[in-house]
Amino acid sequence: MRFYNCAKTLIGYLNDSSFPIRNYTSTIVDVNEEKMTVETELFDKATLVAYAKKNTNIKPTKEEMKLFSEYQGGEQGNYSPWMDKKISITAECLSEFPKSKRAIISVGGPFYHEDTDSAKCCRELHFYLDKDMSGRMRLSCTGIFRAQAVDIMPKNFYFVWSVMNQIKEKLQENSLQLEYKLGNYTHFVTTLVETRHD
Repeated sequence: MRFYNCAKTLIGYLNDSSFPIRNYTSTIVDVNEEKMTVETELFDKATLVAYAKKNTNIKPTKEEMKLFSEYQGGEQGNYSPWMDKKISITAECLSEFPKSKRAIISVGGPFYHEDTDSAKCCRELHFYLDKDMSGRMRLSCTGIFRAQAVDIMPKNFYFVWSVMNQIKEKLQENSLQLEYKLGNYTHFVTTLVETRHD
């Protein structure tokens, strides 16, 4: 497994790789919005924000709706159904049971191999808490992806940051005694390809 300081460095490394890569794993350390933001020709900051809103079930504006395209993920990349409830349930779980192994967000449901739209690439997000050197609670996440195209990675990294941040804010609201921060994000992909056309 490789460790990176930011998503941009990780994607830069992958752009020099040969594909496909099976069972790829890497970790971005001490995530924040800046570290999880990678602007490309396909995804400028406004588009990343619009997709993160949509995929966390926050209604995009009419202007934001114009930024979406089929290549950027289409219905296959739509993770929004019940996501706001899933985020709340995950925060509630970690508030009540900080060492829980059940703080998991599943994306999509069963799918058929003929139906591309139902075969969501992001399958699960697993969350856990630990403490940093100063004793603050850290929220970390592992994302498990069925498949991932490197040119779509910016959208998924920003989406994961958005989910992590929303859970962290809810944890903070639920506890006045503890201070929460974001920890690491580990990205696990069973099949990594260069583009969606692969």
